[in-house]
Amino acid sequence: MEFPALQAHLIAEAAALKAAYAAADPDAPVPTCPEWTATDLLDHVTETYDHKIQSMRLLRSPEAADMPQRTGTAVERFDASLAELLAEFDDRGPESLAYTWYGLDQTVGFWIRRLAHETVVHRADAELAAGRPIGPVDPALALDGAWEMLEVMVDWGSRAMRRHVAATLTAHAGLAVAISAADRSWTLRISEAQAAVTAGIDGDVQAEVHGSAHEVLLWLWRRLPLEALTVKGDRSKAADLYTLIGDFAQ
Repeated sequence: MEFPALQAHLIAEAAALKAAYAAADPDAPVPTCPEWTATDLLDHVTETYDHKIQSMRLLRSPEAADMPQRTGTAVERFDASLAELLAEFDDRGPESLAYTWYGLDQTVGFWIRRLAHETVVHRADAELAAGRPIGPVDPALALDGAWEMLEVMVDWGSRAMRRHVAATLTAHAGLAVAISAADRSWTLRISEAQAAVTAGIDGDVQAEVHGSAHEVLLWLWRRLPLEALTVKGDRSKAADLYTLIGDFAQ
């Protein structure tokens, strides 16, 4: 997905998140993040935006002392952070250098994509906190988010952070599960070395998980249960993958 479209989705999803927050009790628990209230959730998104603003400005991982001290209500803090974030994106452009945790992409564009999808996921959290069903995700955005989760978070992450996920990889070594949505599909093959992702559905997969782009994205981020999608083959293997992805879907 092109960066202007990703940024437009970020803006729309941020507005939907704020609307869902307004409909919730500020102290309502967030079912998908049970340690948070609705206000904690909104503050988390604000702090995430602020952290990425500083990542672009400082060209390094920000420390606590680098973070802005915002005042006002939770919504006012959120609005101020979002405005600064969007201004930073506009001033720099997606090709500009920025610090990111993803070794293969050190550009502002990485943060445009990452924060568009971060906002989608937390918009869903806010809707659940408000007692609403999760609203639809644009199909093209959802497919882009599924690609990001699988290729960046899981495949690359399993190698870059291997010592943090080694026990999980070892426990699930030999697992081979396919995921498909719309015209896209991927096979995840787990070994002790990594969680390797390839395009397409390998013939020897133990299970295939299928849903709409919206459903697959939210399932990968563990905002929907396995029961919400269609599973072909060994359902227990799909459940194992769902458990494994929890190490990458924070």
